[in-house]
Amino acid sequence: GKLFTGGDVSVAIGVAESLGADGVGLNCGFGPEQMRPLAEEFLHFSSLPVVVNPNAGLPIMTEDGLSYDLTPEAFAEIMAELLELGVSAAGGCCGTTPGHLKAMIKRSAAWRPRPVSDKEITYVTSYAKTVRIGGEPVIIGERINPTGKPAFRKALTEGDMAFVLNEGLGQASHGAHVLDVNVGVPGIDEAGTMCRTVQELQAVCDLPLQIDSSDFETLERALRLYNGRPLLNSVNGKRESLEQILPLAKKYGAVVVALTLDENGIPDTVEGRLEMARKILRTAEDFGIPKKQIVFDPLTMTVSTGAQNARITLETVRVLRREWGMQTILGVSNVSFGLPQRERLNSAFFTMALENGLSAGIINPMSMRMMDAYR
Repeated sequence: GKLFTGGDVSVAIGVAESLGADGVGLNCGFGPEQMRPLAEEFLHFSSLPVVVNPNAGLPIMTEDGLSYDLTPEAFAEIMAELLELGVSAAGGCCGTTPGHLKAMIKRSAAWRPRPVSDKEITYVTSYAKTVRIGGEPVIIGERINPTGKPAFRKALTEGDMAFVLNEGLGQASHGAHVLDVNVGVPGIDEAGTMCRTVQELQAVCDLPLQIDSSDFETLERALRLYNGRPLLNSVNGKRESLEQILPLAKKYGAVVVALTLDENGIPDTVEGRLEMARKILRTAEDFGIPKKQIVFDPLTMTVSTGAQNARITLETVRVLRREWGMQTILGVSNVSFGLPQRERLNSAFFTMALENGLSAGIINPMSMRMMDAYR
């Protein structure tokens, strides 16, 4: 049930759908009986037509050479069952003959393909692993980010990739499901550094990545070489952002983080942020991006500048998740900027956000207090 890269069915479908395939399918390797569980997985994940072309059973080595064990009639019977499961097209691979295909056509003469349903599943992948957003809450490791980290800034400036990779591997071993990757330091080649970081991280770690930058060129180049379906951070309600980032998300099939702000700043009410979310959803639809590929960030503001900041964010998360059915994400530690005892505030806020339906939190998985709150 795996590709040579280690990827499973969901990874294969995620990549194929992201790159604009018109259909996905299975061929060779197995007979129809052995393909049945894989075909069922394809039908569970795929929003595209599914094609199945099995062998005529499993190969058998005899003194006379290679042969296959399924007669045309037996092949046709199992293929009829696969077609009834919802497969859109069927054929044959190794060992099948004109007789096998004639028998299949005769057996399924009355069959008609069902309409293909869009699967409302939000997920990101690496080349080998899938992470669903909207089931169990997702932990996105925040430590590959120079903000407030002098040692990390120094490592990026000096090209110390070992330091960067150790941060990634450390977070993976402490329970992160996705790694945020932000290398924005003044004075360096951000796009080049991002590309190198993405490539080297994917060489040592199988977690999906969140490509995080405010620079368009950096996002574009990193998406071009990323192996899988990434999380793209971010788009917002500004016209320039919508017109630049949404076409990128469409082209590469990325799941995009949408920030509820625009040219006028961050709305200071729940309804203001929801109206921003409506605007982004309408524009994304115009670009052909489905709702399931949008994850909203209602923006965590520090409570040091306003006593109601946390409440507004939490209520926006609740409405987006519980009433709209959208996925949500927050940079949790922003809530405590400028204050002492930050971990206490962060973990309390994280707990409340999860209670209100937070789908994914950008946190430090190496913080015991944060992981205890998560568990």
